[in-house]
Amino acid sequence: MEFQHDESWEAMASILESKIAIRDAWNKFIDFHEKQAAKPYWLQLRRMDIEAEQSDIVEWLRHLLTNYPLPESVIALWIGIFRTAEGAIPTIYLSGAEDYSAGDSEWACDPLYAPNGSYAQPKVLRDMDAIFRTDQENYVFFDWIFPLAYCAFTFDDVFRTKIDKKFLLKSKSEMFVTVGHDSGDYIELSAVK
Repeated sequence: MEFQHDESWEAMASILESKIAIRDAWNKFIDFHEKQAAKPYWLQLRRMDIEAEQSDIVEWLRHLLTNYPLPESVIALWIGIFRTAEGAIPTIYLSGAEDYSAGDSEWACDPLYAPNGSYAQPKVLRDMDAIFRTDQENYVFFDWIFPLAYCAFTFDDVFRTKIDKKFLLKSKSEMFVTVGHDSGDYIELSAVK
């Protein structure tokens, strides 16, 4: 079964736009793909403890933003997704820029804010990678869309409902947030207001 990139992207964007809680968003995204092809691992993906990891992500963000406060000139945050060279472990990081342009991620290439300790290797991303490696036919597709969707749903929910906005909005009325693969595709999240 060949999954359709455009359809998966549209499903992700539509779910993200609905601004629902992480568990509901995650399950809807799995539902969309499960309707296209029955696979033995959909249940494993549903059972991942994404809520516990979301708590860890909130703590990671609080630690970074408390110990390395955002400069006042930062107006946009980039949550980058990449693989480490050693072992190809899925990794995320936080950076910030004083420029922002919707529909163009070039602003994220020269960050003003790049705090120490801004890298994390979420367990859900590692577990997801191990699951998808069992499906070599679809691995490249899943490795592209699922980490991006998971991070988009997670960080959108965190920034909308779980993090104290004082960390982000000290002297501004909104903060733009984008999640993306360092090697390419990205999606803009809800602006923090």
